[in-house]
Amino acid sequence: MATTREQIEELRKEVQRLKAESTETRRILREHGLWPPARSKKTAHLSERERARLILRQAQIVREMTLPERALAAEWQALPPAERQEVEDALRHVKIDPPLSQLIHDLRGSDR
Repeated sequence: MATTREQIEELRKEVQRLKAESTETRRILREHGLWPPARSKKTAHLSERERARLILRQAQIVREMTLPERALAAEWQALPPAERQEVEDALRHVKIDPPLSQLIHDLRGSDR
């Protein structure tokens, strides 16, 4: 019997923690103008993935591709699947020295 009461108490504490976490998440989203989620007629027909992309664009985390990027993507998509696979396989074995993470770190440091 005591075990059940202990489990209920643990569950009650977990629910309280999740409520607090949800409240904090909403506060952060509200600060960035992303809460409540837009529910306009314009976005009602969008899939969950498309709505997520819209939110990321509004937060300026992602952007639309430029015309040159679209042309390059179309060129890539036009390649035969075997050729694309060959390129992907080759890229998996590329060794970058210094590591890409170090290059990004160094570039970010030079912006300041």
